[in-house]
Amino acid sequence: MSFPINFWYGIRPDFISRERLCEAKEAGFNIIECRYDAKTNKRVLEWCEELGLKAYLWDDRMKDAINEAEDWQEALSQMISEYKDYPALDRYFIKDEPNNDAVPMLARIAKFIREHDQKHGFYVNLFPDAAFPNYDAYTEHMENYITATGCDLLSFDRYCMNRLEVTPEMLASGGFVEARVSDCSRCKNDLEGKIFFEVTTPGYFNNMELVKKKADEKNIPWMIIVLVSEHLTYRHVTEAEIRFEAFSALAYGASQLSYFTYWTPGASHTEPWKYSHGIIRSDGTRDENYYIVQRINSELQSLHAGLEGASHSAVFHVGEEQDELVTHFSGYGGVSDISGGRIIAGFFENKLILMNKDFNSVTVAKVRTDKTVERYSKYAKVWYRLDKREEYNIRLSAGDAELIRLVD
Repeated sequence: MSFPINFWYGIRPDFISRERLCEAKEAGFNIIECRYDAKTNKRVLEWCEELGLKAYLWDDRMKDAINEAEDWQEALSQMISEYKDYPALDRYFIKDEPNNDAVPMLARIAKFIREHDQKHGFYVNLFPDAAFPNYDAYTEHMENYITATGCDLLSFDRYCMNRLEVTPEMLASGGFVEARVSDCSRCKNDLEGKIFFEVTTPGYFNNMELVKKKADEKNIPWMIIVLVSEHLTYRHVTEAEIRFEAFSALAYGASQLSYFTYWTPGASHTEPWKYSHGIIRSDGTRDENYYIVQRINSELQSLHAGLEGASHSAVFHVGEEQDELVTHFSGYGGVSDISGGRIIAGFFENKLILMNKDFNSVTVAKVRTDKTVERYSKYAKVWYRLDKREEYNIRLSAGDAELIRLVD
Protein backbone atom coordinates (compact mmCIF):
# COMPACT_ATOMS: atom_id res chain seq x y z
CA MET A 1 0.00 0.00 0.00
CA SER A 2 1.39 3.41 -0.96
CA PHE A 3 1.83 6.36 1.39
CA PRO A 4 -1.19 8.71 1.02
CA ILE A 5 -0.20 12.16 -0.28
CA ASN A 6 -2.69 14.91 -1.09
CA PHE A 7 -2.80 18.69 -1.41
CA TRP A 8 -4.72 21.88 -0.68
CA TYR A 9 -5.99 24.40 -3.20
CA GLY A 10 -6.05 22.02 -6.10
CA ILE A 11 -6.52 22.24 -9.85
CA ARG A 12 -8.65 25.26 -10.73
CA PRO A 13 -12.06 24.64 -12.36
CA ASP A 14 -11.09 26.34 -15.62
CA PHE A 15 -8.02 24.08 -15.93
CA ILE A 16 -9.41 20.75 -14.72
CA SER A 17 -8.86 17.88 -17.15
CA ARG A 18 -7.70 14.29 -17.22
CA GLU A 19 -4.27 15.52 -18.31
CA ARG A 20 -4.04 17.75 -15.24
CA LEU A 21 -4.82 14.79 -13.01
CA CYS A 22 -2.07 12.85 -14.77
CA GLU A 23 0.27 15.76 -14.04
CA ALA A 24 -0.59 15.62 -10.33
CA LYS A 25 -0.07 11.84 -10.33
CA GLU A 26 3.32 12.29 -12.01
CA ALA A 27 4.28 14.63 -9.14
CA GLY A 28 3.58 11.82 -6.69
CA PHE A 29 0.08 12.68 -5.50
CA ASN A 30 -2.38 9.84 -5.06
CA ILE A 31 -5.29 11.74 -3.46
CA ILE A 32 -6.93 14.61 -5.31
CA GLU A 33 -8.82 17.60 -3.91
CA CYS A 34 -12.19 17.31 -5.68
CA ARG A 35 -14.07 20.55 -4.96
CA TYR A 36 -16.12 21.55 -7.99
CA ASP A 37 -19.75 21.61 -9.04
CA ALA A 38 -21.53 18.23 -9.02
CA LYS A 39 -21.12 17.59 -12.74
CA THR A 40 -17.38 18.30 -12.66
CA ASN A 41 -16.90 16.32 -9.45
CA LYS A 42 -18.40 13.23 -11.10
CA ARG A 43 -16.19 13.62 -14.14
CA VAL A 44 -13.11 14.01 -11.90
CA LEU A 45 -14.09 10.90 -9.90
CA GLU A 46 -14.31 8.93 -13.15
CA TRP A 47 -10.88 10.14 -14.24
CA CYS A 48 -9.46 9.33 -10.81
CA GLU A 49 -10.76 5.77 -11.10
CA GLU A 50 -9.12 5.39 -14.51
CA LEU A 51 -5.81 6.73 -13.17
CA GLY A 52 -5.78 4.83 -9.87
CA LEU A 53 -6.27 7.99 -7.78
CA LYS A 54 -8.51 8.69 -4.80
CA ALA A 55 -10.39 11.92 -4.03
CA TYR A 56 -11.41 14.05 -1.06
CA LEU A 57 -14.76 15.46 -2.12
CA TRP A 58 -16.79 18.59 -1.40
CA ASP A 59 -19.56 20.52 -3.09
CA ASP A 60 -21.81 23.42 -2.11
CA ARG A 61 -24.34 21.18 -0.42
CA MET A 62 -21.85 20.63 2.37
CA LYS A 63 -21.96 24.39 2.94
CA ASP A 64 -25.73 24.10 3.38
CA ALA A 65 -25.19 21.42 6.03
CA ILE A 66 -22.56 23.51 7.83
CA ASN A 67 -24.88 26.52 7.95
CA GLU A 68 -27.87 24.31 8.80
CA ALA A 69 -29.79 25.87 5.94
CA GLU A 70 -33.40 24.96 5.35
CA ASP A 71 -33.67 21.44 3.91
CA TRP A 72 -29.93 20.83 4.53
CA GLN A 73 -30.61 17.18 5.35
CA GLU A 74 -32.29 16.56 2.02
CA ALA A 75 -29.47 18.37 0.21
CA LEU A 76 -26.71 16.43 2.00
CA SER A 77 -28.53 13.15 1.55
CA GLN A 78 -28.77 13.82 -2.17
CA MET A 79 -25.08 14.78 -2.31
CA ILE A 80 -24.01 11.57 -0.60
CA SER A 81 -26.24 9.40 -2.78
CA GLU A 82 -24.79 10.95 -5.92
CA TYR A 83 -21.17 10.23 -4.96
CA LYS A 84 -20.99 7.26 -2.59
CA ASP A 85 -20.80 4.57 -5.27
CA TYR A 86 -17.85 6.08 -7.12
CA PRO A 87 -14.83 3.81 -6.51
CA ALA A 88 -12.41 6.77 -6.40
CA LEU A 89 -14.20 8.48 -3.51
CA ASP A 90 -12.02 8.33 -0.40
CA ARG A 91 -13.86 10.62 2.01
CA TYR A 92 -15.96 13.78 2.24
CA PHE A 93 -14.35 17.06 3.20
CA ILE A 94 -16.33 19.11 5.74
CA LYS A 95 -14.39 22.12 7.03
CA ASP A 96 -10.98 23.71 7.55
CA GLU A 97 -9.85 24.94 10.99
CA PRO A 98 -13.09 24.87 12.98
CA ASN A 99 -13.16 26.49 16.43
CA ASN A 100 -14.62 24.92 19.55
CA ASP A 101 -18.08 26.31 18.83
CA ALA A 102 -18.17 24.37 15.56
CA VAL A 103 -17.72 20.93 17.18
CA PRO A 104 -21.49 20.25 17.64
CA MET A 105 -22.04 21.13 13.97
CA LEU A 106 -19.25 18.76 12.91
CA ALA A 107 -20.71 16.02 15.09
CA ARG A 108 -24.11 16.52 13.49
CA ILE A 109 -22.70 16.21 9.97
CA ALA A 110 -20.42 13.29 10.87
CA LYS A 111 -23.38 11.38 12.29
CA PHE A 112 -25.42 12.12 9.16
CA ILE A 113 -22.62 10.90 6.87
CA ARG A 114 -22.25 7.65 8.82
CA GLU A 115 -25.98 7.04 8.66
CA HIS A 116 -26.09 7.53 4.89
CA ASP A 117 -22.73 6.09 3.81
CA GLN A 118 -21.04 3.36 5.85
CA LYS A 119 -18.11 3.03 3.40
CA HIS A 120 -16.61 6.53 3.46
CA GLY A 121 -15.32 8.74 6.23
CA PHE A 122 -14.91 12.49 6.43
CA TYR A 123 -12.07 14.96 6.65
CA VAL A 124 -11.72 18.05 8.85
CA ASN A 125 -8.47 19.96 9.21
CA LEU A 126 -7.82 21.35 12.70
CA PHE A 127 -6.03 24.50 13.80
CA PRO A 128 -2.42 24.26 14.98
CA ASP A 129 -1.74 24.63 18.70
CA ALA A 130 -0.71 28.28 18.20
CA ALA A 131 -4.41 29.16 17.85
CA PHE A 132 -5.03 28.20 21.49
CA PRO A 133 -3.86 29.81 24.75
CA ASN A 134 -1.97 26.74 25.99
CA TYR A 135 -1.32 23.05 25.33
CA ASP A 136 -4.11 21.91 27.63
CA ALA A 137 -6.67 23.94 25.69
CA TYR A 138 -5.41 22.50 22.40
CA THR A 139 -5.47 18.94 23.71
CA GLU A 140 -8.99 19.49 25.01
CA HIS A 141 -10.05 20.81 21.59
CA MET A 142 -8.72 17.68 19.88
CA GLU A 143 -10.37 15.45 22.48
CA ASN A 144 -13.73 17.19 22.10
CA TYR A 145 -13.58 16.98 18.33
CA ILE A 146 -12.60 13.29 18.23
CA THR A 147 -15.13 12.26 20.88
CA ALA A 148 -17.98 14.20 19.29
CA THR A 149 -17.38 13.16 15.69
CA GLY A 150 -15.73 9.74 15.92
CA CYS A 151 -13.25 10.87 13.27
CA ASP A 152 -10.87 8.37 11.68
CA LEU A 153 -8.25 10.91 10.53
CA LEU A 154 -6.67 13.63 12.66
CA SER A 155 -5.33 16.44 10.47
CA PHE A 156 -3.64 19.76 11.21
CA ASP A 157 -1.41 22.34 9.54
CA ARG A 158 1.70 23.91 11.07
CA TYR A 159 4.18 26.13 9.21
CA CYS A 160 7.44 27.25 10.79
CA MET A 161 9.43 28.78 7.90
CA ASN A 162 8.88 32.48 8.56
CA ARG A 163 10.56 35.77 7.73
CA LEU A 164 10.67 39.09 9.58
CA GLU A 165 11.79 42.48 8.34
CA VAL A 166 15.29 43.50 9.32
CA THR A 167 15.43 46.54 11.61
CA PRO A 168 17.97 49.34 11.06
CA GLU A 169 19.79 48.18 14.21
CA MET A 170 20.10 44.64 12.87
CA LEU A 171 21.26 45.93 9.51
CA ALA A 172 24.01 47.92 11.22
CA SER A 173 25.17 45.07 13.42
CA GLY A 174 24.73 42.19 10.96
CA GLY A 175 24.64 38.63 12.24
CA PHE A 176 21.31 37.59 10.70
CA VAL A 177 20.55 35.07 7.97
CA GLU A 178 18.68 36.76 5.14
CA ALA A 179 15.40 35.06 4.26
CA ARG A 180 14.56 34.06 0.72
CA VAL A 181 11.85 36.30 -0.73
CA SER A 182 11.02 35.74 -4.37
CA ASP A 183 10.91 38.58 -6.89
CA CYS A 184 7.32 37.52 -7.62
CA SER A 185 6.28 37.96 -3.99
CA ARG A 186 8.13 41.28 -3.69
CA CYS A 187 6.23 42.62 -6.68
CA LYS A 188 2.82 41.28 -5.63
CA ASN A 189 3.08 42.34 -1.98
CA ASP A 190 4.93 45.69 -2.24
CA LEU A 191 8.10 44.36 -0.60
CA GLU A 192 10.61 45.98 -2.94
CA GLY A 193 13.74 47.20 -1.17
CA LYS A 194 12.94 45.46 2.12
CA ILE A 195 15.31 42.98 3.73
CA PHE A 196 14.05 40.05 5.79
CA PHE A 197 15.75 37.56 8.08
CA GLU A 198 14.96 33.89 8.58
CA VAL A 199 12.87 32.81 11.56
CA THR A 200 12.12 29.17 12.26
CA THR A 201 9.16 29.57 14.58
CA PRO A 202 9.25 27.49 17.78
CA GLY A 203 6.53 24.95 18.42
CA TYR A 204 6.63 22.91 15.22
CA PHE A 205 7.67 19.71 17.00
CA ASN A 206 5.59 20.49 20.08
CA ASN A 207 2.51 20.47 17.85
CA MET A 208 3.48 17.15 16.27
CA GLU A 209 4.08 15.68 19.71
CA LEU A 210 0.60 16.70 20.88
CA VAL A 211 -1.17 15.43 17.75
CA LYS A 212 0.79 12.17 17.65
CA LYS A 213 0.09 11.52 21.34
CA LYS A 214 -3.65 12.08 20.88
CA ALA A 215 -3.77 10.02 17.66
CA ASP A 216 -1.90 7.15 19.33
CA GLU A 217 -4.19 7.34 22.35
CA LYS A 218 -7.29 7.11 20.12
CA ASN A 219 -5.65 4.66 17.68
CA ILE A 220 -6.43 6.78 14.62
CA PRO A 221 -4.16 7.90 11.74
CA TRP A 222 -2.90 11.48 11.57
CA MET A 223 -1.74 13.88 8.89
CA ILE A 224 0.20 17.14 8.80
CA ILE A 225 -0.14 19.74 6.04
CA VAL A 226 3.23 21.25 5.13
CA LEU A 227 4.19 24.55 3.56
CA VAL A 228 5.18 25.06 -0.06
CA SER A 229 3.63 28.39 -1.11
CA GLU A 230 5.18 31.70 -0.17
CA HIS A 231 2.51 33.91 1.46
CA LEU A 232 1.88 36.12 4.49
CA THR A 233 5.14 36.09 6.48
CA TYR A 234 6.11 32.63 5.23
CA ARG A 235 9.31 32.75 3.25
CA HIS A 236 10.20 31.24 -0.11
CA VAL A 237 11.14 27.75 1.08
CA THR A 238 14.09 25.81 -0.28
CA GLU A 239 14.10 22.16 -1.30
CA ALA A 240 15.91 21.29 1.93
CA GLU A 241 13.21 23.07 3.95
CA ILE A 242 10.42 21.16 2.20
CA ARG A 243 12.40 17.97 2.83
CA PHE A 244 12.66 18.96 6.50
CA GLU A 245 8.87 19.22 6.71
CA ALA A 246 8.09 16.02 4.82
CA PHE A 247 10.71 13.74 6.33
CA SER A 248 10.26 14.95 9.90
CA ALA A 249 6.59 13.98 9.57
CA LEU A 250 7.58 10.53 8.32
CA ALA A 251 10.07 10.07 11.17
CA TYR A 252 7.28 11.00 13.60
CA GLY A 253 5.08 8.25 12.17
CA ALA A 254 2.60 10.42 10.27
CA SER A 255 0.03 8.32 8.42
CA GLN A 256 -0.11 10.65 5.43
CA LEU A 257 1.02 14.06 4.18
CA SER A 258 -0.54 17.06 2.47
CA TYR A 259 0.98 20.13 0.78
CA PHE A 260 -0.17 23.75 0.86
CA THR A 261 -0.68 24.72 -1.94
CA TYR A 262 -0.80 22.68 -5.16
CA TRP A 263 -2.12 25.49 -7.37
CA THR A 264 -0.90 29.01 -6.66
CA PRO A 265 -3.92 31.19 -5.77
CA GLY A 266 -4.30 33.96 -8.35
CA ALA A 267 -5.88 37.39 -8.63
CA SER A 268 -9.41 36.08 -8.04
CA HIS A 269 -8.51 34.60 -4.66
CA THR A 270 -10.44 36.21 -1.82
CA GLU A 271 -7.69 36.41 0.82
CA PRO A 272 -5.90 39.76 1.12
CA TRP A 273 -2.38 38.33 0.85
CA LYS A 274 -0.90 37.24 -2.45
CA TYR A 275 0.69 33.84 -2.99
CA SER A 276 3.78 32.81 -4.94
CA HIS A 277 5.46 29.51 -5.81
CA GLY A 278 2.78 26.92 -5.33
CA ILE A 279 3.54 23.62 -7.01
CA ILE A 280 1.68 24.85 -10.10
CA ARG A 281 1.72 28.58 -10.86
CA SER A 282 -1.56 30.48 -11.10
CA ASP A 283 -1.27 30.53 -14.90
CA GLY A 284 -1.14 26.72 -14.99
CA THR A 285 2.59 26.32 -15.69
CA ARG A 286 4.84 24.24 -13.45
CA ASP A 287 6.79 26.03 -10.76
CA GLU A 288 10.25 24.80 -9.74
CA ASN A 289 8.48 23.40 -6.67
CA TYR A 290 6.68 20.90 -8.91
CA TYR A 291 9.95 19.10 -9.58
CA ILE A 292 11.14 19.47 -5.97
CA VAL A 293 7.95 17.96 -4.59
CA GLN A 294 8.03 15.27 -7.27
CA ARG A 295 11.49 14.18 -6.04
CA ILE A 296 10.47 14.29 -2.40
CA ASN A 297 7.24 12.35 -2.97
CA SER A 298 9.15 9.65 -4.83
CA GLU A 299 11.56 9.31 -1.92
CA LEU A 300 8.71 9.31 0.59
CA GLN A 301 7.14 6.39 -1.23
CA SER A 302 10.48 4.61 -1.37
CA LEU A 303 11.09 5.00 2.37
CA HIS A 304 7.50 3.96 3.09
CA ALA A 305 8.07 0.80 1.04
CA GLY A 306 11.33 0.19 2.88
CA LEU A 307 9.50 0.29 6.21
CA GLU A 308 7.58 -2.77 5.00
CA GLY A 309 4.55 -2.01 7.14
CA ALA A 310 6.51 -1.76 10.40
CA SER A 311 4.59 0.12 13.07
CA HIS A 312 5.99 3.31 14.59
CA SER A 313 7.18 2.77 18.16
CA ALA A 314 9.01 5.91 19.32
CA VAL A 315 10.58 9.19 18.22
CA PHE A 316 13.54 11.03 19.76
CA HIS A 317 15.62 14.14 19.17
CA VAL A 318 19.40 14.41 19.18
CA GLY A 319 21.27 17.67 19.79
CA GLU A 320 19.85 21.11 20.57
CA GLU A 321 16.10 21.63 20.29
CA GLN A 322 14.04 24.67 21.32
CA ASP A 323 10.73 22.77 21.63
CA GLU A 324 10.25 21.50 25.17
CA LEU A 325 7.83 18.63 24.58
CA VAL A 326 10.27 16.48 22.60
CA THR A 327 12.07 13.48 24.10
CA HIS A 328 15.86 13.48 23.84
CA PHE A 329 17.54 10.22 22.90
CA SER A 330 19.18 8.23 25.69
CA GLY A 331 19.12 4.72 24.25
CA TYR A 332 16.31 2.69 22.69
CA GLY A 333 15.60 -0.34 20.53
CA GLY A 334 19.10 -1.77 20.56
CA VAL A 335 20.81 1.60 19.90
CA SER A 336 22.89 2.90 22.80
CA ASP A 337 23.79 6.32 21.41
CA ILE A 338 23.18 8.67 18.48
CA SER A 339 25.24 11.83 17.99
CA GLY A 340 26.55 14.09 15.27
CA GLY A 341 24.11 16.98 14.88
CA ARG A 342 20.47 17.99 15.22
CA ILE A 343 18.71 14.78 14.30
CA ILE A 344 15.33 13.08 14.63
CA ALA A 345 15.36 9.34 15.24
CA GLY A 346 12.06 7.65 14.43
CA PHE A 347 11.86 3.97 15.41
CA PHE A 348 9.69 1.47 13.52
CA GLU A 349 10.13 -1.94 15.17
CA ASN A 350 13.67 -2.95 14.10
CA LYS A 351 13.98 -0.07 11.62
CA LEU A 352 15.07 3.52 12.18
CA ILE A 353 14.54 6.70 10.17
CA LEU A 354 17.30 9.25 10.80
CA MET A 355 16.41 12.79 9.71
CA ASN A 356 18.65 15.87 9.60
CA LYS A 357 16.92 18.90 11.17
CA ASP A 358 19.57 21.22 9.75
CA PHE A 359 18.25 22.40 6.40
CA ASN A 360 21.42 24.35 5.60
CA SER A 361 24.15 21.72 5.85
CA VAL A 362 25.01 18.03 5.76
CA THR A 363 25.47 16.12 9.00
CA VAL A 364 26.71 12.64 9.87
CA ALA A 365 24.64 10.63 12.34
CA LYS A 366 26.88 8.45 14.48
CA VAL A 367 24.89 5.40 15.61
CA ARG A 368 26.27 3.11 18.31
CA THR A 369 24.81 -0.38 18.48
CA ASP A 370 26.03 -3.93 18.97
CA LYS A 371 23.77 -5.07 16.15
CA THR A 372 24.59 -5.27 12.47
CA VAL A 373 23.23 -2.33 10.47
CA GLU A 374 21.72 -2.45 7.00
CA ARG A 375 21.03 0.73 5.05
CA TYR A 376 18.19 1.21 2.59
CA SER A 377 18.83 2.88 -0.74
CA LYS A 378 15.95 5.26 -1.54
CA TYR A 379 16.93 5.17 -5.19
CA ALA A 380 17.76 1.52 -5.86
CA LYS A 381 15.12 0.42 -3.31
CA VAL A 382 17.36 -2.30 -1.90
CA TRP A 383 19.00 -3.02 1.45
CA TYR A 384 22.76 -3.36 1.77
CA ARG A 385 24.76 -4.40 4.81
CA LEU A 386 27.36 -2.11 6.37
CA ASP A 387 30.65 -3.47 7.65
CA LYS A 388 30.35 -4.51 11.28
CA ARG A 389 31.58 -1.87 13.74
CA GLU A 390 30.74 -0.30 17.10
CA GLU A 391 29.73 3.04 15.56
CA TYR A 392 28.07 3.51 12.17
CA ASN A 393 28.29 6.80 10.26
CA ILE A 394 25.15 7.67 8.32
CA ARG A 395 25.45 10.72 6.07
CA LEU A 396 22.34 12.93 6.03
CA SER A 397 21.94 15.68 3.46
CA ALA A 398 20.33 18.97 4.53
CA GLY A 399 16.75 18.35 5.69
CA ASP A 400 16.98 14.78 4.43
CA ALA A 401 16.33 11.32 5.89
CA GLU A 402 17.75 7.83 5.59
CA LEU A 403 16.42 4.45 6.65
CA ILE A 404 18.41 1.75 8.42
CA ARG A 405 17.49 -1.52 10.07
CA LEU A 406 19.11 -3.44 12.90
CA VAL A 407 19.89 -7.11 12.40
CA ASP A 408 20.74 -9.49 15.25
